[in-house]
Amino acid sequence: MSIKKHPAIALSAEKLVAHRGYRAKYPENTALSITQAIKAGALFVELDVQFSQDKLPIIYHDTNLSRVSGSDKDVFNCARDELLRYPAYELERLGSCFIDEKISPLEHLVTILEDNPEVKAFVELKDESIEHCGREVILASVQEILRPVVNRAVIMSFDYSLALGARQNGWPLVGLVLRSWDDLYSDEVKAVKPDFIYTDHHIIPPECDLTSIESLANTTLVAYEVGSRELGYALLARGVDMLETFEIEELLATI
Repeated sequence: MSIKKHPAIALSAEKLVAHRGYRAKYPENTALSITQAIKAGALFVELDVQFSQDKLPIIYHDTNLSRVSGSDKDVFNCARDELLRYPAYELERLGSCFIDEKISPLEHLVTILEDNPEVKAFVELKDESIEHCGREVILASVQEILRPVVNRAVIMSFDYSLALGARQNGWPLVGLVLRSWDDLYSDEVKAVKPDFIYTDHHIIPPECDLTSIESLANTTLVAYEVGSRELGYALLARGVDMLETFEIEELLATI
């Protein structure tokens, strides 16, 4: 894909999703990271959800606590009350600056969205927790918690069957993350009728005409991981609708 130089102007907040909150400066998937992304101007935030031993949701990406929380324990072997006492500070990447930040339950997202009514959230349910709990348990728990912000929370997953389950349950905003570009043509993806489709920008075929793909006609295509304005503008010019980034403040800034 050809990437041209563009004027140093901000990308629109309507086109950007803050990936795991404001991860460039703060520990990922924390209440702090999400709120700081919103303070930086984000209208859309994305976060990951895993489930504890007692099958309750936390905002977390990994199944092991070592990278983010500094403990060699598995999420699935800890009750949620125990997990919420662990820090979420990313020692190797950020040092001990944020050691007082704790792992958050999914309920904290509801509070953040209620305090920021202009913001929507993409809630990615992880494959490992689906295997741990089962799709029905995952969906029932997440939908119950997110009900107060039902119209501003997108339930999404790499697991197409879970996304379909959310749709069949009547959840108004459903997304899926493509495992393969060719999956766009599959009956499984078409059955979901997703409001949002996430894709790694690297797997978009260079010469593909996005406007010609039937399954993209009535959905919003979100490309990740976008770290520069040049790449962002190039993807938008090709027909990508939104961009997910760890660098939310940088892409929103006017230089």
